[in-house]
Amino acid sequence: MPRLSLRRKVLENLARLQEERATKKAIRGVLHDESSEGNSTLSGLLNTGIEDAYYAVSGRRYLWRNKYRRGKSEAIFHRDLNINQTEEQLPWLNDDEFLEKYRMHRSSFWELVDRIKDHSIFQKKAKQKKMQAPVAHQLLVLLHYLGTSGSGASNPRIRNVFWIGRGTAQLYRNRCVIALRSLRDQTIYWPDDNEKKVIARRIYNKYGWPNCIAIADGTLFPLTFEPKSVDAPDYSGRKFAYSLTVMIVNDDQKRIRYYLAGFPGSAHDNRVYKATKLARSSQQFFGTKYYLVGDSAFETSMTVVPAFKCPRGHTLDDHQMKFNTQLGKLRVLSEHTIGILKGRFPWLRSIPMQISDDPMFLKRILKYIDCCIILHNILINIQDEDVPEEWIDLDDDASDMAEATGDEGLMDPIADEAPKHERRNRLFEYFRDFVF
Repeated sequence: MPRLSLRRKVLENLARLQEERATKKAIRGVLHDESSEGNSTLSGLLNTGIEDAYYAVSGRRYLWRNKYRRGKSEAIFHRDLNINQTEEQLPWLNDDEFLEKYRMHRSSFWELVDRIKDHSIFQKKAKQKKMQAPVAHQLLVLLHYLGTSGSGASNPRIRNVFWIGRGTAQLYRNRCVIALRSLRDQTIYWPDDNEKKVIARRIYNKYGWPNCIAIADGTLFPLTFEPKSVDAPDYSGRKFAYSLTVMIVNDDQKRIRYYLAGFPGSAHDNRVYKATKLARSSQQFFGTKYYLVGDSAFETSMTVVPAFKCPRGHTLDDHQMKFNTQLGKLRVLSEHTIGILKGRFPWLRSIPMQISDDPMFLKRILKYIDCCIILHNILINIQDEDVPEEWIDLDDDASDMAEATGDEGLMDPIADEAPKHERRNRLFEYFRDFVF
């Protein structure tokens, strides 16, 4: 037998009381007897009160809700943000603790709130009965979610941290993701001609590579759960049980200029790069002068200069090894960029969302990846790029190269009809003759 809620019991009692009073009123009308009811005015007020109570209860989802649902959650948000605290009180979270819990400094957090607070997703809709929670509270939920990995990012755990419902936590996150992704064009963009010159000059002055404007590398974002799709085996990568392959292209300041996500973990880096707009429309992005560098997984072209790959059973000559060493000093910037991205947002180290044959599930993951990269670039732009060493597991082996002088012809554009190895051959001869 189904168990009735207290709300349902109250509604049934009120309905029965209304019916009984209506029956008695009809009987008195037939008998023309008002003496048993007493004052007719009082009777009318009583009937009206019962009717109002019935409609008030039927119009609510719950008979009542405990105050803790709002009071305690607000207190937690205010506590972490140091709201309503006097100057004599010590903050509940010091600066390091706030950084650990929400993955950025307080000043960066409030600047981020200012950037998204006017988005329409946070405005009260006509059908909403009450105001939304403050944007700062909703953003804290998202940042803490991205700052945990695997089961740590589950809705039950987030509920216990903030004392909000599971659905509320998910709603807060979705709103903030929509608002942050509206900043995409302002944060993830390819440099224009003037900025290309600036980037190329910085890289040349520091690393000795002329006309280079970016570094590319592929990385894996592991999945917590096995995909429930017909192509599930494709997500089994070379390092993790299941993962996504993501191509990251960044500049010398660790700003991500372009990325492509969504390929299964078994996809080779070169295959993913060939699917990018950078490869399919290289003239539009690089022209005939500029290029990017990568590891030996990439195929040599007019716009991609990879490291020399050592065939099985052979060895590289001394100059090729030195070329790879020089390239490594620049390419390590990509390793640092990816390390900072994954270190700041551990959610990327074990994505707690499952892929199925429904493309909606993969699209949801890609939206959160997009959000992480947008946040990464925003923090780089406001110079909040330093993260604790324990967040990343990389050795900073990049070092300055002595400024080399050589053939000025190296700065000239390369014709479209030139062989695909022409760019790397010229750079190899340049380093062999003037640097090694």
